[in-house]
Amino acid sequence: MPRERKARTWIKIDCEGILRGSINYLLTLEGQAIWVKMLALSDVSGGRAGYIEDNNHNGLPKEYIAHELHCSVEQFEEVVNKMEQDGAIKLNGTGSIQLVNFQKYQFGEYDRQKVYRQKESEGKQTFEEYIEAIRKDYSDLDIDKELEKFKLWWGEGKKELKRPKSAFRNWLDKAREIQNSKPISSQKGKYSHMVQQ
Repeated sequence: MPRERKARTWIKIDCEGILRGSINYLLTLEGQAIWVKMLALSDVSGGRAGYIEDNNHNGLPKEYIAHELHCSVEQFEEVVNKMEQDGAIKLNGTGSIQLVNFQKYQFGEYDRQKVYRQKESEGKQTFEEYIEAIRKDYSDLDIDKELEKFKLWWGEGKKELKRPKSAFRNWLDKAREIQNSKPISSQKGKYSHMVQQ
């Protein structure tokens, strides 16, 4: 599967969070360095910003991640456990690691609107172009799968779709709301407390 976006060569660091956030009492100084490197890795690995995963949205081996972060597997696991308990990361069934607040700190309103401003200056955006433009805003969702469901819903019966772009964005917002309300998995295993269904 190809990358869904072009990775940046930089990330923004939230000064307040770095200086006074929970990482200061949850993690040792070494752990804090690992966390900052995890922020950077989550922007360059895989296809979705804010996730540590491969291009197919599957988890990477912890030995590989630890190597990339220049730390031991034990140090990496300790940071993951503490930050998962703090609600800063989520682990899903495929093993990918989501940094929960990555989008909030990395992509502000100016960044979100940038694509739309560019398109407005180039002319009217098609529905397909709009979908590509909003992919990064919904990197936590499978856009293609949601688009299939959206088209199926609107294709049946006598429903009339007047504003497809805003309707699809509303659809994605609802899908995100449903996804975030799912309970943690009750599967057994060493890392089951970190797995989300």
